Amino acid sequence: MNDLRFRVRDDVRLAVGHRDQSRFGSALTGLCDRLVQRLCDPIAGHLARQDHEPSAEQSIELMAQCMGPRALGALFERPGRLREDCLYPRPEAVVPVSLQVSGPAVAGGSSAIELPVSVVPELARWIDDWSDLGAPPRNPAVRSVWDGLAERGALTAREVLEPRRGDGLTLVGHATASIEKNGTRVLFDPFLLAPEAMDAEVRPLFPAELRSHAVFITHSHPDHYDLGSLLRLGADTPIYVPVVERESLLAVDMATRLRALGFSRVHALAWGQRVEVGPHRVQAHPFWGEQPTDGELLHPEARNAGNVYVVDSGGLRVALVADAGRDHGGSTVELAARLRREQGPVDVVLGGYRAWRLRPIRLLGTSVARYVLSVPREHWGRRMQLMNDADDLLETAASWGARQVVPYANGGAPWYWNLGLGPRPGSTRDDPDFDPSDDQVTEAHARRIRSGQPTPRVEWLGPGQQLPLLPRPRAEIEPRVPAVA
Repeated sequence: MNDLRFRVRDDVRLAVGHRDQSRFGSALTGLCDRLVQRLCDPIAGHLARQDHEPSAEQSIELMAQCMGPRALGALFERPGRLREDCLYPRPEAVVPVSLQVSGPAVAGGSSAIELPVSVVPELARWIDDWSDLGAPPRNPAVRSVWDGLAERGALTAREVLEPRRGDGLTLVGHATASIEKNGTRVLFDPFLLAPEAMDAEVRPLFPAELRSHAVFITHSHPDHYDLGSLLRLGADTPIYVPVVERESLLAVDMATRLRALGFSRVHALAWGQRVEVGPHRVQAHPFWGEQPTDGELLHPEARNAGNVYVVDSGGLRVALVADAGRDHGGSTVELAARLRREQGPVDVVLGGYRAWRLRPIRLLGTSVARYVLSVPREHWGRRMQLMNDADDLLETAASWGARQVVPYANGGAPWYWNLGLGPRPGSTRDDPDFDPSDDQVTEAHARRIRSGQPTPRVEWLGPGQQLPLLPRPRAEIEPRVPAVA
């Protein structure tokens, strides 16, 4: 291997493994979710065997059992108040310890490489170096990681792929999208996966093809904030994340975590702040929704912190709302209407439509089982909607004055379906309240047209497909209404 130059393969997926020694588990590792599910295992099993939504009475009864002293009650200081070390796991108790690799060429499909302590603060820099052809490193600790990659078949001598170029909006898959103008690309929520076998007609876009001038993250759920994907995009690439005042059970302090791995240009972007990246002006706005309830929380100071982004690329305006919806702070529909009055309409809205319309007890069967810990007693039997559904997505786009709406954040490709993100086309698993098919958007669109409501055109994009961003005709440009102080 010393005679040749190698780089990390395009179809290898990286992830950072953490040792979680916090008392009740953190949001970063999912250990708290597993603890909640284990403590409530009999109830979760009972729910899994039901083929219908639990009634309000059942939900209240089962939630009461979950909160008993032999189950989740141990996580509470008193009724309605979580223990401090449960709500705010000690950040220093969760540390990176391994580099996990997976992919079709990796021996056994997946494997973990131990990370020496000295390598962790420079991990992003080394992975960046290994994204280009190079020789093995001389530093013994770093060389151990390189050798681990080589032994697992994760390196290749092939030349680096050229970046994909072309002005417009590109949907990469799930909630990953890029916007490019005049050779400058901004990338949102990179969650880059490779399938076990390549399809003849469609394949994922690889990290080298998506090298960007800046990356923006909407929130810290793992299908939006993915360390493995970010490691492949460059240690010096500016990364903008939401402000997280204090890492909690509901939000990872992404800025601190990224800097600890060697990313050099990480910025926390508060609501209302904007940055310029070449011809793109990106502004952060409130992310309402995808909280443990669509109303009050037990601990409102700890929330799933996030940003909605509006991108102005030389007068062409795109809004990306991801999994937003509504909660006790506000709604995405209201946000869209206000921003239209103050800043004018957008041209395109990208938004999710998964709804997550459920009673709290059903959270036990999800990837955010820990959410049940933040639901007030008065909401135990209430059916909540944590994200926008298809009607809300279209209403958001219409309220923003958008001409086009791109439904996303619901899988969209085989390599996401295999993780359980979104139903496969033609699947019988369609659940309009929890995991809806595309038909939900199509039907909601038809209802709006029949009722005469303003209705943006729906643009369905597959992985790698691009939407040209065309200037809005001058006659359609609305005057801005100054905000009331």
